[in-house]
Amino acid sequence: IPQDIGRVILNLITNAFYAVKVPPPPEGGIENPQTIYAPTVTVSTSLNPPSGSRGTFVSISVRDNGPGIPPAIVDKIFQPFFTTKPTGEGTGLGLSMSYEIVTKVHGGEIKVNTKENEGTEFTIILPV
Repeated sequence: IPQDIGRVILNLITNAFYAVKVPPPPEGGIENPQTIYAPTVTVSTSLNPPSGSRGTFVSISVRDNGPGIPPAIVDKIFQPFFTTKPTGEGTGLGLSMSYEIVTKVHGGEIKVNTKENEGTEFTIILPV
């Protein structure tokens, strides 16, 4: 269902904008007044030709330059009701719902690449 993928993309973009609201801590813990934080959220797409056993697929990526996801919790982010947001600000269902829609409904993959204090990129891979 096409609107489901729209919901997934909207959720990833919303999360990215939430992540960039607060600048990551300064490198080495020392403030540099000449460093200006520019919150950035980038959405990109690509159509990829068949490779190996995989047929043609579309990639949709949402990247931010927020604080990243700590390694201790990155393997929990797709679990239902898991959230890092304060009480009342998130249900913890967005990423788990997105995972179900991409993998179960559309037979795709959703990957996360994150580095603390550098940002996060979610990539959706869908068969064409």
